[in-house]
Amino acid sequence: MKKDPNRSDSDKPDQSLPRSKILRGRRNFQRLFEKSTVLTSDSIQFRYRLYNDPSEGCLIGFIAPKKIIPGAVQRNKAKRLMREVYRIHQDFVQDLFSSKQFGFHGAFLARKAELSFGQVQEEMLPMLKEVREALLHFEPRQLKADTRSVTNTNSETKQV
Repeated sequence: MKKDPNRSDSDKPDQSLPRSKILRGRRNFQRLFEKSTVLTSDSIQFRYRLYNDPSEGCLIGFIAPKKIIPGAVQRNKAKRLMREVYRIHQDFVQDLFSSKQFGFHGAFLARKAELSFGQVQEEMLPMLKEVREALLHFEPRQLKADTRSVTNTNSETKQV
């Protein structure tokens, strides 16, 4: 659905989540799962990876595994809820990428079938805040040293 340019609420900031900000493609997900930092809560897991190349951009994926959530309707609902919570609170991380010093890919994974909006929001917000803190203290030079010395290591996991 296209936005109406004649709309009068232009003073409000754009809170849409365009397709260009969503992580897509098998190769991108493989690279994310190869080496990523993992934050875990009861029903949601967040994996993220930083890249030296700023052209990678800030992309976020939403995953509901078939093994955990067998019904397609429930999988779609879980992804829709995670997308909506991220869309509303994307400013936690998006403003950090205006300087374009590094790339960021992340993915939210649903770990339970029955999720509510409140539950998803309650679990995603601390993860986004923790990622923001990590990104604020991140130096792009740190990543260059890490990628040369270590490749294909398992991910580190943090309980949120």
